[in-house]
Amino acid sequence: MKEKEQGQKASGSTRRKKSEAPPLPSQEDIARRAHEISVARGGEPGHELDDWLQAERELSAGSQ
Repeated sequence: MKEKEQGQKASGSTRRKKSEAPPLPSQEDIARRAHEISVARGGEPGHELDDWLQAERELSAGSQ
């Protein structure tokens, strides 16, 4: 019985379950990417939300 319990602990404790979603990008990561998008666009004001949402989509797609 102890061998079986030890085997379960060793094999299942550090692995992520297949059904778990990957971690979402942090707000800091999103902000950094949104800034990069803004700079690439020429830094024109008024597109902050669009830049943020694009950064979210890009980073979320990359974490899947």
